[in-house]
Amino acid sequence: MRNRLRKTFRTGLVAGVALAVTAGFAGSASAGTIVKIRVSGGTGTFLDAGDRVECHDTKADGYGVRTYAESMVHGEEWMQTASCWGGKDDLVQSGNAGFVEGARVKVKVCYIKRGVGDVRCTGYRYATA
Repeated sequence: MRNRLRKTFRTGLVAGVALAVTAGFAGSASAGTIVKIRVSGGTGTFLDAGDRVECHDTKADGYGVRTYAESMVHGEEWMQTASCWGGKDDLVQSGNAGFVEGARVKVKVCYIKRGVGDVRCTGYRYATA
C-alpha cells in the first residue's frame, strides 16, 4: 500500500511540475504591454501585438494628434509614429515597428499643427514590446 501511495505522489508531483513549467513558458510568450495615453484632443496607443501605434483625433479643433513609440533595436533607436489630422473621429494605425520582443518601449503623444509640427507633448510612458 505504501509503495502505491509513493508512486501516486510521484506521478502527481511530476505532472504538477510539468504543468507549472508549461504554464510559465506560455505566460512569457505574451510579455508585451499596451499603453494608452488620453489627452483632451484624442488618444495615442501602443499595441504590443505587432508593435503598432495608433492615434485617434477626437476634436475638430485645428490640431492633430501624433503618437510616438521608440525602442532600441540592434543598438540603434527605432521610432514608429502615427499621425491624425482629420479632426473628429480620425483614427490611424501604423504598420509593424519590428521592435525586439521584450524590449522597453517609450510612448508619448503630441498635439500637432500643420506647418509647425509638434506643439505640446505628454511625458513618456513605458511599455514592453
